[in-house]
Amino acid sequence: MQSLIQKREWKLRQLPSDRVFQIATDLNCSTGLAKVLASRSIESPGQFLRFGLESLNPPSLLAGLDRAVARIDQAIRANERIFIQGDFDVDGITSSAILFRALRKLGHTAEIHVELSDRQRGHGLNESGIRKISAENFKLLITTDCGISEVEPIRELQQRGVDVIITDHHQPPAELPPAHAIVNPKLSHCPYPNKDLAAVGVVFQLVRALYPALGLPAHSADEFLDLVMLGTIGDLVPLVRKGNTENRVLVSEGLKRIACGEGCTGLRVLIDRLGLEAKRLTSGEVGFVIVPKLNAANRVGDPRVAFLLLTTPDKKLAEYRAEILLDYNDDRQIAQDDLVGQAEELIRAEVNLEKDKIIIISGQYWNPGIIGLVASDIADRYSLPTILISRDDRVSRGSGRSIHQFDLMAALESVKELFERYGGHQMAAGFSIRNENIPPMKERLKTYAHQSLSEWKGPTYEIDCRLEPNEISLDLHQELQRLGPFGMGNPTPKFLLSQVKIAEAQAVGNGRKHLRMKVRAGDRLFNCIGFDLGDFLEQVYRAQQVDLVFKLQRNEWMGVVQAQLELEDVLSPELS
Repeated sequence: MQSLIQKREWKLRQLPSDRVFQIATDLNCSTGLAKVLASRSIESPGQFLRFGLESLNPPSLLAGLDRAVARIDQAIRANERIFIQGDFDVDGITSSAILFRALRKLGHTAEIHVELSDRQRGHGLNESGIRKISAENFKLLITTDCGISEVEPIRELQQRGVDVIITDHHQPPAELPPAHAIVNPKLSHCPYPNKDLAAVGVVFQLVRALYPALGLPAHSADEFLDLVMLGTIGDLVPLVRKGNTENRVLVSEGLKRIACGEGCTGLRVLIDRLGLEAKRLTSGEVGFVIVPKLNAANRVGDPRVAFLLLTTPDKKLAEYRAEILLDYNDDRQIAQDDLVGQAEELIRAEVNLEKDKIIIISGQYWNPGIIGLVASDIADRYSLPTILISRDDRVSRGSGRSIHQFDLMAALESVKELFERYGGHQMAAGFSIRNENIPPMKERLKTYAHQSLSEWKGPTYEIDCRLEPNEISLDLHQELQRLGPFGMGNPTPKFLLSQVKIAEAQAVGNGRKHLRMKVRAGDRLFNCIGFDLGDFLEQVYRAQQVDLVFKLQRNEWMGVVQAQLELEDVLSPELS
């Protein structure tokens, strides 16, 4: 189905009517909810709707966990000084915060030094951290959200008598570091079912195993679920994949803690400062409002501010640190807007959007903390894998974001000999590279992308199902929340409403950016809002009768609560 305004290709999922009837009957639910469950081919709909902490995988399935627990147990009983090395993003910061707080709760009173990576020195261990570990005679290093690729630094530490426990979730290299223990669900010999567990989930499972070893019940670790939720959403791991829903459970339980007024002081302060309603906090608000504020610390400031926010019990201190984060975020937004403008100019000048299958652009001294964000914006806009490179005097740094059809990490593997360092996932990766290696890297990646995407004609966006006018209601919106939390791998349902007549339409908001409509379908009248669709007002008016792709929302205005259609796209009816 072709779009009238967004120029997107839409596909309506197949919907076996007998399956819809069976689900609606078995679950005593509406046909609207049953349609979504059927269209997503969920094998056990009842189980999908009824889930909780009891469905989490046992920590013992994580390879290396027993050795990690035994070594940390030894360190706590001997009151050894512990060095924690965490990554600088929200997943790494929440992982480090949980581990730090758990060690203190277990009665560890000796020094715990938390070192966070930074953009200037890159991910993982750095020389200053290694020097500090050696100079100050730390005997135990625990990594969070990093370490799996740090073969040489960890070998050096091992030779100096330092035990290293790696907790990570990134793809392991062919040669593993010689660590005392490695806890990573992606290890080839690890039987843990959820290979998409974020680093914060790995640390949470480590703590769930560690607590009983030192006399605390495993469920005491549940106090950290708000941070597990935060890191899981922040790292964009799938909430649902191939029937595995563990990440969805972790996010759901974390949101419940926030809704009940629980969770760490700093996060509750930040939620309040942002004007969000804790009792109704959604995964979308966490991902699009809260996470960027925390990540701003590592992009334009000091990531320790975010870590300290999430570990302080002092409300006044938390309020002070929240304000610093908001200032960081303002600076980040200004820098990002400026870089987007520069990037668009370079794309127009250097990239053949009709021919190229990957966008690779570079600029002198671009902010390394911003290039990943802008790469993400560009990848979304052009539906092409995108790499931005910040050129420095000798060694430059790149950050890339991808599309689902292209494994960015595999692409970097194909030219790995050109990098000083590299790492990441299928959808996001980064590297450092000597300037003389940039031209051959660009050419080889362009060839790789052209071969990988030669048959790909562009993205097709999926619609869950068609709804009849009488199926659309606030009750359906409430029912649909049982499918959540929504996010990566479990998107908010998208619906098709056919043969719709435009009753009213106007461009609204600051700069008339948004499209507000009243539409008639059958004998029903619906309110619609299309964010950033205000420019298409004339096309919609000319069409008069259209089909709508939408998400069902709850809208409250002046005390009146109504179902509202949030427009994703407008289709010509003859095409649907």
